[in-house]
Parts: sequence; C-alpha cells; structure tokens
Amino acid sequence: EVFKATLKDGSSVAIKKLIHLSYQGDREFMAEMETLGKIKHRNLVPLLGYCKVGEERLLVYEYMTFGSLEDMLHGRTKPRDAALSWEERKKIARGAAKGLCFLHHNCIPHIIHRDMKSSNVLLDDQMDARVSDFGMARLISALDTHLSVSTLAGTPGYVPPEYYQSFRCTAKG
Repeated sequence: EVFKATLKDGSSVAIKKLIHLSYQGDREFMAEMETLGKIKHRNLVPLLGYCKVGEERLLVYEYMTFGSLEDMLHGRTKPRDAALSWEERKKIARGAAKGLCFLHHNCIPHIIHRDMKSSNVLLDDQMDARVSDFGMARLISALDTHLSVSTLAGTPGYVPPEYYQSFRCTAKG
C-alpha cells in the first residue's frame, strides 16, 4: 500500500507500507535501509526515511507527481490528454537505464533490482524517470560477477529468460 502525505512545510511524500512476508531480521532490514538511504542519483526515487514499529514497516519516499510509467501508458494518470511523444518516451527510457546503470556499476555494494517493470518506473514533475521499489533488490559485492538465488524473483514477462534457466542475476540481466 502506498499513501500520499503532506508534511507541515506543505511538501508531499509517498509512504509505502510494507507487507511483512520476509524472513529478513531487524538488523538486516535496518542495514538495508541505511544502504538505500545513502544512494543518491537523479534517476532513483530517493528514500527519505523509514520507520519500524513492531512488525509494521513504513518507507518514506519523495512523491512522484505523475505516478508510474505503467499508469501513464495505460491512461490511468495523464498530465495531459495526448499520448507520450517519441521524445518523451526516449527521455523516460534513458532515465530508467541511467538509474539501473548506476545501481549495477556505481553503487558499493552493487545493487541488482530484480523487478524492473513499468510500474516500478515513476515519473517526477518534469516527467523524468525514477527507478523505484527495491523490495526484491539484492546487494552484491563489487567483486562478484553474479548473484545466485534459490528461488526466482521478479514479474513474469519482465524477467530475462536466462534468469529462469540459470537462477543467476547479473548486471546485464
């Protein structure tokens, strides 16, 4: 669940309530939030803060004015009546690619998103793409070439076919 909230200064934030299905312990959750909170890039939705009370976990993000690319493409949110121009589409694709490239190559540790899809590309007030939703992301050492997993993660139709065959994630797919 994601809620829009207005702060005392009038600015808007998005608050995401996590569903607690993970076996991740408190220490691991806090360490991951600290890592994600330090990551700054123009094409990533910034994590502004987090809260854990009992089993409830809330994440506070910068609010993205135009919602998700998925909603934009399917007509659920439109800043205007016209479809996205080819220039806007290229701008959005480039922005999402720059965000992923930063995660895969410039973060220490590297971050593999594992659930890249149109609903996880948010659009700010300038229609710039911001990669979001790191719920399935995994941190890997800069020395590692891949991440081996025991269970598949991601959304069918968006996951690279080689991932289904090898159970290995890399920065290339």
